[in-house]
Amino acid sequence: MRFTSTETGIQVPSDTFRCTQRRKVLTLNRCLNDFLESNAFGLRRASCFRCPTGRRNREIFAGAEQDES
Repeated sequence: MRFTSTETGIQVPSDTFRCTQRRKVLTLNRCLNDFLESNAFGLRRASCFRCPTGRRNREIFAGAEQDES
């Protein structure tokens, strides 16, 4: 199942948000790093593995980068 969102609240790597999986405030940079690392290496025990919030943040950040070009 694919989760998409039209939110544009976070766009800069230093922006913070409330992570539902980890139950704490994270920066976008930390979220993207942990999400991509856990999925790239298949770390199934990591809380970031297939996290819908991490996926949504990645899509928002990627979309923001494309709009600026």
